[in-house]
Amino acid sequence: MLDGIPVVRRGRVDVQEHATGRTEVDGPTAGDLVALLRAGRGVDALVAMLAFPPRLPGRLTRRGPVAALALAARRAEVRAMLDEVDALTAQDWMELAYLRSSERIDDEMFGYFFVRYGQPRYLASISLLRALPDTDAPVLDLACGFGHTMYHLGARARPVRTVGVDRNFFQLWVGRRYIAPGQTFVCADRVDALPFADDAFAASTCTDAFHYFDDQQGAMDELRRVARADTVLIDRVGNRAMEPRDAAGERDAAGYVALLRGAPWRLTSEDEVVRDYLDGHGPRLAERRHPAGLRRSKWLALFSSTDRSLFTDHGPFDAPPHAAGALGINPAYAVRRDGDDVVLAFSFPSTWYAFENAAMLGYTSPGERLDAEEFEDLVAGRAGGSVAELVERFVLLGLPPRYARRPGSAPHASVLRGLAAGVRSSVAATRAGARRRRW
Repeated sequence: MLDGIPVVRRGRVDVQEHATGRTEVDGPTAGDLVALLRAGRGVDALVAMLAFPPRLPGRLTRRGPVAALALAARRAEVRAMLDEVDALTAQDWMELAYLRSSERIDDEMFGYFFVRYGQPRYLASISLLRALPDTDAPVLDLACGFGHTMYHLGARARPVRTVGVDRNFFQLWVGRRYIAPGQTFVCADRVDALPFADDAFAASTCTDAFHYFDDQQGAMDELRRVARADTVLIDRVGNRAMEPRDAAGERDAAGYVALLRGAPWRLTSEDEVVRDYLDGHGPRLAERRHPAGLRRSKWLALFSSTDRSLFTDHGPFDAPPHAAGALGINPAYAVRRDGDDVVLAFSFPSTWYAFENAAMLGYTSPGERLDAEEFEDLVAGRAGGSVAELVERFVLLGLPPRYARRPGSAPHASVLRGLAAGVRSSVAATRAGARRRRW
């Protein structure tokens, strides 16, 4: 157990690329973590898991004395960040990992994860979650990442307890600290051997990850085993019949259905669910469709349960699901001052993000002009007369309270400023230790 997160792994607890499993950062071994914890060095264990090598300028390599010094400075920086952990946000830690770390880490992942609330795939996910059974039992979220959907489930009018499982400790730690702090996170890397009892959950979910799994049959069997009535929601899986391929493990619609071993099922597509969402109602799951009818849909969703009462068409929303929780300004907006006004301008964080999320242009406001008082009210969470309209235009979204810095504020640090802060912190700690030894 490391800072409230069970680590159920063997060998090295590396940071792995979310799609391919490629090691991006070499982590400590499970034995090293246990030894540190037994020695009462929990902070050292945590730093070892959160301190990624920084991105070095020029031709400096990842090895040698310069790289070693840079990593030591980064570890000191992370230790200093932990000292002010309650004053930081998920954004600060995501920037550290994806924008200020080794070139082995894809910086595209910053936009992919941080500007997630409001994406078409997120709207589809939170709409499909309406299909889950209404019970007090928890829901499993496999490959949960930072816990975006876990936050939504906990923020709904009827909150749902969740347990999120992922192999990347860093994402789980940020999720537990800043995104879904009331939920449970587990670090484990065996999707075909989940560490839970039979029927432990009301349902199992897996969003935007299942088609990356090597053992998809084993994963599906496990997701069904741990869920009552074998209730499973697999959301946003790539259809291999449509280009571009997102993963080598993509299947066509019939291929995903075959994994259910004859259990009852419903299929739909992300495009259809999002269209229904924007029309103000949930997914249509009453009728079973032939898989061939979805051959031209790139992103699929599969819902299965032996409880056939769950197969229904979901009606109008009582309130926009994307407004569940504390309202905040959509991170997709750049903020600038223009005289006495504040201008919000929608922008994609990258070209690839724009390609994957072009549909956002059809429902997200291109920009807003607010007077300073209205802007301050929105930042402070004070409701105003325009709130409903801003929610409708996806300017305001339900966000974890500690998800993002104040809109328009500067980053916590750059690579060089961060390393300099790490050096200062290390020197200060060394001097303090020397003073204690003298006394």
